Amino acid sequence: MKNFYLMAGLWAALFSANAQNVATFENVELQTTSFYNGSDGAGGFYSGGFRFPNDYNADWGSWSGFSVSNMKDSVTAGWQNQYSAITAGGVNNSENYAVVFVSGGLYMELENPAEISGVFVTNSTYTYLSMRDGDDFSKKFGGIDGTDPDYFKLIVSGIDIRGNETAQVEFFLADFRFENSEEDYIVNTWEWFDLKTLGVVTALNFNLESTDIGAWGMNTPAYFCLDDFNGTDPESPSLLAEGGMEDLNLDEESFYNGSDGKGFFTSGGFNFKNSYNADWGAWSGFAASSVTDNQTPGWGNQYSAIPGKGVLESAAYAVSYVSGYSEIEFEPATVSGLYIANSTYSYWSMKYGDDFSKKFGGETGNEPDWFKVTIAGISENGDTTGTLDYYLADYRFENNQENYILDSWEWIDLASLGHISALRFSLSSSDVGAWGMNTPAYFCVDKINHQDLPPVIKEPVPTITNEFTSNEVFYVDLDSVFTDPDNPDSEIQIKLEYIDNSDLLTGSVVKGGKQDEPEITMLALNVTPGMTGQAVIIISGTSNGKKVWHSFNVIFSVPVFIPVPEKWDEVNIYPNPVADVLTITNIPQSAEKIVIIDSRGVQVIQQNLNRHEQFTFYDLRSFPSGIYILRITAGSEIISRKVLKK
Repeated sequence: MKNFYLMAGLWAALFSANAQNVATFENVELQTTSFYNGSDGAGGFYSGGFRFPNDYNADWGSWSGFSVSNMKDSVTAGWQNQYSAITAGGVNNSENYAVVFVSGGLYMELENPAEISGVFVTNSTYTYLSMRDGDDFSKKFGGIDGTDPDYFKLIVSGIDIRGNETAQVEFFLADFRFENSEEDYIVNTWEWFDLKTLGVVTALNFNLESTDIGAWGMNTPAYFCLDDFNGTDPESPSLLAEGGMEDLNLDEESFYNGSDGKGFFTSGGFNFKNSYNADWGAWSGFAASSVTDNQTPGWGNQYSAIPGKGVLESAAYAVSYVSGYSEIEFEPATVSGLYIANSTYSYWSMKYGDDFSKKFGGETGNEPDWFKVTIAGISENGDTTGTLDYYLADYRFENNQENYILDSWEWIDLASLGHISALRFSLSSSDVGAWGMNTPAYFCVDKINHQDLPPVIKEPVPTITNEFTSNEVFYVDLDSVFTDPDNPDSEIQIKLEYIDNSDLLTGSVVKGGKQDEPEITMLALNVTPGMTGQAVIIISGTSNGKKVWHSFNVIFSVPVFIPVPEKWDEVNIYPNPVADVLTITNIPQSAEKIVIIDSRGVQVIQQNLNRHEQFTFYDLRSFPSGIYILRITAGSEIISRKVLKK
C-alpha cells in the first residue's frame, strides 16, 4: 500500500539579495542595562535563524550556555559583573551581544546543516579583569614578573551530518607565551574568529582552556562574548557593485550609445567605454539598451539582445560593437564573471546569412564556422593577466545536431583573470572577407561581477508522523523546499544526503506525479516492516555549484506489518561478507525487484527481476566498505537482509 504524503510547511523568510543569516542578537528585546539568561525556562533563544541554547537552574539561580546582554560595565571586577563585555557594547557599537558561560562544554545544534563563516569574539569584563589583575580564585596572567607562559583560549569544533568531527579551530583570548613580554596580550576588542575551515556542520562544540588550573578544574572564569555570528570577515575585500545597467534608468525601448560625447557610461562599479562620431552618427564600444525586439534582422536592430531582455528578465543590458576592441574599466579587483549573449543582429545574420555575411554551416550545415569573443584581463599597469575564449556560435562538431548559435544568456567565470582593472573584448569569426570579419561584430553583456546566491529554504519539511497507520512507502513532495533567488528553481538539483536511522528508513529522490501534469520531485521513503522509531533526514539543493542543506524528522509510532510467507525463508544471499560478486538464489517468482541501500539510507542499486529465481551482482569492488541493506519486493511483500561489504 502506498500513501502520497503532500508536504505542508510554514513559509520561511527568504534571504534578501546578497544576504546570509547573521545572528546580531538585536532581535532580542531587552530593557536598558539588562540581560536575558534563560530564567524563563525556554532553554534557549533565536537570532538570525540560529538557536542558542542555555540551561537555567531555578533552584540555584544559575545558568550556563548563551545569554544576551546590553550591559556596558567594563570596569567592575568580579562575578557579579558576569554579563558585561570588556568592549562595553557589541560589534560596531551595537547594543546587544551574547555572553557565553561554558560549563564543561557547550554544544550548539544547527536546524539545518551549514557552513558558518565565523564570529566576532572578545573577553567578558569578569574574565578580562581576572586575568589582568588576578582575584581570590584566579591568578594574574604572567605571574608577578610577567614571564609565566599563561594562555586562555576558545576551541570550536564542527560536527558533520554523521556525527563526526570535521575540524577544530582555536582562538587565543589571552596569550602570555611570547619571548618578548611586550607582545603578551589579553583581548579587549572585538576580533574576527574564522570558522569556515570547519566545513559544513550540523553542530558546533565550544570549549575553553587555560593554563590556570586547580584541583577543581580551570580557575580562569569560563566566559567569553560573541557577536555577529555567521557575519562577514572585516578583512574580506570589498566587492565592486554589480554592473547590471538597471541603475541607468533607461526609458522603455531605448538605448544610450554615447551620443553626448562623454566617452563612457557607468553601471555599478564599472565604466563602459564608448566612442561616438557625431559627423557619421556612428559609435563603437558599449551602448546600454532596453530594446526588446529579438525578431527583426539587420543593422537597423543593432541595439537588441537575442534573449529579448536582460538576465533574469531584467529590462536593461549592454550591447557592444567591437571596432578593434571594447573595454570596461574599474577599480582593481577580481571580477567574478559576467553574462553574455548574441545581439539580435549577429544572431540572425549567422543563422540565415545576409547581404554581407554567410549562413553559418553553409547550405549543407557541414561548414565548420565559428564566432567567438576573447576576453583579456588587464592589470593596473596595463599588462595582460590572461585571456578567455567563449564561442558565441560553433559549427565545428562532427554531429551537426551539436552545432549552435547562442540564443540565451550564459555565464562566463572570469575569476581566473586575477586582480585586474579592465576587461578587454575582441571578436573573431571564420567568416572573413577582403575587409576583415563579415560576421556583425556585436555581442551583449549583463550583470558584470554578479555574486551568484546559493539556494535558500523556502518551505521546510515539517516533522512526518504516522500516529494512526503506517505504510511501507511514503512520498514527500520536495519541489517547494528550496528556491534560488537568482536562477530558475527548475535548475536546482535535489539530493538525499543522509538518513541517520537506515534500519527504520531508506529512501531515494524520484520524479513522479499525475498523468498529463508536470513531473514533481519527491522523496520516496521506505519503512521497514515491524519497526517503530524516528530518523533525521538531510536533503540538499544545489544550483550553479552552490548548495544548501535541510533536515527534518520522521517519527513512526505505529509499525508497518506485512506478513512474510514461508517461501521467503528459502532466499539465500552469498557470500556475506562480500568483496566483489554477490549472488541471490531461491528468489520467489513473484519477486519484482532487488534494491541495495547504503549506510546513509540512500538507494545505490535497483534491479528488476522479471521472474528470475537467481540473480548475481558483479563488480561490487568499487563500493565502499560497510553495511548495506538488500531488499527484495513482490507487491506488498518485502524482505530485508544486511550485507557486509569488505
